[in-house]
Amino acid sequence: MSLIELYNYLMIDVADPRTNDWILVRTPVPIVLITLSYLYFVLRCGPRYMKDRPPYKLKGFIMCYNIFQIVTNVWIVYEILEAGWYNDYFLYCVHEERYMKTPQGYKFANLSWYILCLKIIDFIETGVFVLRKKQNQVSFLHLYHHVSTVLFSWMCTKYFVSGMGYTVVIINSLVHVIMYIYYLLSSFGPSMQTLTAPIKPLITTMQMVQFLVLMFHSFQAFVPGCPGQRINAGILIVNLVINFILFYNFYKKNYLQKEKQK
Repeated sequence: MSLIELYNYLMIDVADPRTNDWILVRTPVPIVLITLSYLYFVLRCGPRYMKDRPPYKLKGFIMCYNIFQIVTNVWIVYEILEAGWYNDYFLYCVHEERYMKTPQGYKFANLSWYILCLKIIDFIETGVFVLRKKQNQVSFLHLYHHVSTVLFSWMCTKYFVSGMGYTVVIINSLVHVIMYIYYLLSSFGPSMQTLTAPIKPLITTMQMVQFLVLMFHSFQAFVPGCPGQRINAGILIVNLVINFILFYNFYKKNYLQKEKQK
């Protein structure tokens, strides 16, 4: 198989025909360029620009961003439920025709593209850290989580749109609603940050529990007789394990060890 044949096979033959011609989906080039630009800004260009400048406050922007995230994630949950996920795909091992060309199938495909766009918008969060000169928050965990989520969202939109996969999205969106409500409250100033401080370690705990639940859910794809998408599930499980380890190390360093030092 020549390189051209391999490219056509990966980019056209095995791709979802419902989404393959959409912007950001047809080739990985736009996503790769956006991701590389993001990494260049938050690791090199942004810190260099801010080196001799005072940090931006961006309080109003941060509040609007948090509200946007809350509303958008609530909307995603609503749209998935409204599309019939609860009735048809609440359990993983459900027979599902691949690339369903039905109103429900196209709705799930559209939602997948919207989620991809939202995960790209999430890159803004790191840019805010840089502009506020909080470079310590631009950690490997933070970068890996955001970049891997964008790449996985692109892969799902191009190859693996399915009703069963939306269990992952439902749980993740609900976690993000809670997380951004916490961020919104914290943006009101030091007094509110003092009140919400006990919630912070619980947010990390909630994220780790999310990863475990999603791992258990994804392992069902390997049960004999289950019509799950095993390639997609396998990649997701590896990503979830890496995220869990990174978040656990963060939790241990920032909460468990500090608790012992008291």
